[in-house]
Amino acid sequence: MSRAVLSLASGLMAAACATHQPVAPAPRPAPTAAVSHFEVIGGASPADTGAPTLRLDSQVVTIRGMAVQPEGGGLYGDVNLSQPHIVRLTLYDSIPGRPIQDPVQPSRYDRQVVWQARIGPLAPGPYDVWLGRFDPRSGTIEVLQEPLHIEVEQSARRDTLPQG
Repeated sequence: MSRAVLSLASGLMAAACATHQPVAPAPRPAPTAAVSHFEVIGGASPADTGAPTLRLDSQVVTIRGMAVQPEGGGLYGDVNLSQPHIVRLTLYDSIPGRPIQDPVQPSRYDRQVVWQARIGPLAPGPYDVWLGRFDPRSGTIEVLQEPLHIEVEQSARRDTLPQG
């Protein structure tokens, strides 16, 4: 009986191996092509006034504004592109060793800084750009202004190298 079981098992193995074809990996969703970069450029001067500015160049949006940076901490921005044709930039205060949800007490040594965020390349089409700041006291994002409506156009492709 064991000889029959062994023969049957080896026959099944041979049949399974003969008909087995390699399976292609399951397709993964394509990662978003947009990359964001946020930086504090430096201290604001008295000439730096007004609302944040937005510049669109070659499918990359650059947002520049001012904010208060807490003493001993930093300021950083988080970009959310999870909804189609909506760009959300949220500013957060950061103090080493403290959770984001912990409110920062204002200090007379806080300083006004100029920041910049670069987001792109974005796919062509209309976008709403939202700008907000996280408020740890309420645990919400305070929207700083109405969304800005932009239209991202296909960038011109260069087929020739510039002569130089």
